[in-house]
Amino acid sequence: MVKNASRTAPFFEGDLQQLRCFYYAATYRSFTRAAERLSTGQPTVSTRIKQLERLLGVSLFQRQRRGVTLSDEGRALLDLVSPVVEGVDGLTAELRERTGAGLRQEVRLAAGQELLLHLAGPVLRSYRRQHPGLRLIVYSHVRADVFAMVANDEVDFGIAGRAGLPAGLEFDEVLADELVLIAPRQHDLAQRDAIDLRDVARYAVLMPDAASSTRHTIEQAFSDHGLELQVAMELERWHVIKEFVALDFGIAIVPRFSVAGDERRLAIRPLSYRFPALSYGVVRRKGRRLPPLARALIEAIRERAPAR
Repeated sequence: MVKNASRTAPFFEGDLQQLRCFYYAATYRSFTRAAERLSTGQPTVSTRIKQLERLLGVSLFQRQRRGVTLSDEGRALLDLVSPVVEGVDGLTAELRERTGAGLRQEVRLAAGQELLLHLAGPVLRSYRRQHPGLRLIVYSHVRADVFAMVANDEVDFGIAGRAGLPAGLEFDEVLADELVLIAPRQHDLAQRDAIDLRDVARYAVLMPDAASSTRHTIEQAFSDHGLELQVAMELERWHVIKEFVALDFGIAIVPRFSVAGDERRLAIRPLSYRFPALSYGVVRRKGRRLPPLARALIEAIRERAPAR
């Protein structure tokens, strides 16, 4: 509840630095991280936010032992001030872009290994030819780390699945995909066209690690049908899973994009059970204005994305 609703003084009576401190503390959910971003001390950030709270007559944060969370008023204020702070802090970059001066010749991106190979990889070579002075910095990480790097402005953007997208990030789909069964070409199921979950439950299955959202989806489907998976092995990456399938360690259920081009050495079969559709795309921090070269690379990735 607003405590001092009768106040009529202009909002910008408060120091702009108060808004910047609030914005970065709200974005990072940490006064310490906000202080690092603003090159100041944590007590300064805390003091300025308290001043802003007194000015507005509301509590903007709920202080906890491990960081802070936004109050309802804090979330509302973040929506209001984000364009202001981002506009002010981005003035220099915006001026350079509009005048063509001092454009940054660097793009940083992060993605899982398979998404780098299948979505970004086909684009990067031709893109570098078009921009010979460009410096590309590419990180290969699991989805949670990609989200963290995007949220912390360590990269311009990430490529990841939509599942588990944290607050403060926005997602733009590039590829809609589905789960398929893969098996060694000599496997019994390789000769079948229609494969249901009961068929899969008869055999040893290779699965992604326990942190994988796709694994949770697969396990839930089998549980809903009263079936038990025979998990033969846990492997971290789709690339490793399909290599072990090719070596006849078992069968697996994987995203279709991850086995593109493997038709000659693996049997790839649709499943009669329709798992929820998979969605992969570009992940950005909300409100962040990307440099022109990063925006152009995203557009190139979108145009070259394989059709489902």
